Amino acid sequence: MNKNTLTKTLSAFLLFFPLFITAQNTTEEKPERKNFAIGLVPFYAISNGMRVDLDIRLNDKNQWLVLAPQVYVSNNSNFNWDYNSMSGVGIELQHKIFIDRNIKKVNPYFSYGPVFNYFSVKDDGLTAQNYEDEGGNYIQLTESEMTTNIYKIGGNVIFGLQCLIDNFYIDFYAGTGMRFSYDNKTSGLHSYYNDWWGDMGYSGTLMVGGFRFGVMF
Repeated sequence: MNKNTLTKTLSAFLLFFPLFITAQNTTEEKPERKNFAIGLVPFYAISNGMRVDLDIRLNDKNQWLVLAPQVYVSNNSNFNWDYNSMSGVGIELQHKIFIDRNIKKVNPYFSYGPVFNYFSVKDDGLTAQNYEDEGGNYIQLTESEMTTNIYKIGGNVIFGLQCLIDNFYIDFYAGTGMRFSYDNKTSGLHSYYNDWWGDMGYSGTLMVGGFRFGVMF
């Protein structure tokens, strides 16, 4: 190899060496691809419930599907709810879109989707009963234990910030939503499960927010 060839080779090496190092560092720092996550929302324990969030990547981009099943069980009153027992189930679906395609240490996102809840509540109250007297049909109010079935549907729009440390994440979120509730009781005799936005039978707009934590794979 003559001197001119050696000089050209050395010059080319020195020219492309920084690019090679940069590319290598970029490859080494590229975050690991995440495809699935499971987490808990501790706020639901306040209302005698438990919620588990299952996050599933939809494609190679920044879109995820969140499945959030919920269960509720209580044999004691809570907050301003004066019931004998309560049980329920629910499901929330979210289409989550991260602002950045790659999962990093801090990941802003927004999500939206429907919500459905069902509650079965046993409490003491007035029930309307039909009875006959001297050939006539009448209705009387009787105080006894009754079962109220509450159906609630709606949707949420949420903005959040997910912080990832290795495989562990914590997620802070806030947003707004709408709820429509229906029950199987006579209107006018049953309204105390719709006093405020946290009630099981609430209908109207509301603010949603909280945090969740879990692991991402």
